[in-house]
Amino acid sequence: MTEGGAQKSQDGWRQLELSPDVPTRGEFRVFDTGLSTAHGAALLAIDASGLRHVLVPVAADFPAAHDRRSGGVHLTTRPLVDASGQRQYLDLACRKAHLNNVFTHLADEVLGLLRDGSAPPLQACRQTLQRWRELLDRESSNILSTEALCGLFGELWHLARIAALNAQGVSAWHGPHGARHDFAVGGAALEVKTTLRRDEWKFRIHGLTQLELPPDAQLHLCAMRLEANGASGSTVPDLVQAVLSAGVDRRDLTDRLLQAGYDQRDEAHYRQLRLDVVDWRLYEVSSSFPRLTPASFNPPGTPQGVSDVHYTVDLAASSGAPLQPDRLASLHATLAGGGNAGTAGPAV
Repeated sequence: MTEGGAQKSQDGWRQLELSPDVPTRGEFRVFDTGLSTAHGAALLAIDASGLRHVLVPVAADFPAAHDRRSGGVHLTTRPLVDASGQRQYLDLACRKAHLNNVFTHLADEVLGLLRDGSAPPLQACRQTLQRWRELLDRESSNILSTEALCGLFGELWHLARIAALNAQGVSAWHGPHGARHDFAVGGAALEVKTTLRRDEWKFRIHGLTQLELPPDAQLHLCAMRLEANGASGSTVPDLVQAVLSAGVDRRDLTDRLLQAGYDQRDEAHYRQLRLDVVDWRLYEVSSSFPRLTPASFNPPGTPQGVSDVHYTVDLAASSGAPLQPDRLASLHATLAGGGNAGTAGPAV
């Protein structure tokens, strides 16, 4: 739950899991979400095995619902007894503990539909489960390397600021799809580079087209120095949550993250690396910027017999000066679709 002061599902389940009282077989420990339906309050619950449930009350004569097509999440109906008597509930149940983080997003989406009144309980549960079914049935992913995680952190750091201006600005993020530039809209493109090195501004460039100017558009490069596990900073999961809090569609973001190799089921692992942006510099990539492109060769293009070109740019040795810091806010506004550049970004 994200609006109206209601707590998020994760907060409710955390309270349940920290409770010293453990439910016995056949029992649930429940948390009132504060969301009232025509038949009572929607509840979060954990069972005797510690698995998570969303319980949505329905009429006593509600027809049985059964959807067990996903191994990770089942949808059923069940009667439950509390102090006021027996009630009938739709039970959306996470069957695998390693899916808890993904199930939390699914639960927030269901409860959001119920709060908005845009779908009755069964439709809200079914259509959300269908949207998330492919992700829930995926096998475990490979863990990103520290280098790859730093790169993703840099892109999400910018995306959080773009989304704060306009949630639809997520469409400008093309990095996960293997596009030439990490962010691009008509007239502007942004490439993001990160490093954990404190003593230099050297960055690896992959291929001859990464710093090639797009047609009829300006290209900028943002170089970022990160510090690992310092006194402050954020994790990649923190940035993902900041983007979601800006109103970006959960499934759209999750799909993009999966394309980048990031699986939210591994969130506990990724929380172990906290990163702080200690410095950043923004450059306009122009004809004088240090780079290799197909036009660097005569004739233009990769020389015969040469392939898989990678090279290092040393920005400290470049004659070009970084742009003023306020130019980054203007660039974010352009990538967001013309949002207000003066709007404050997320505090991450």
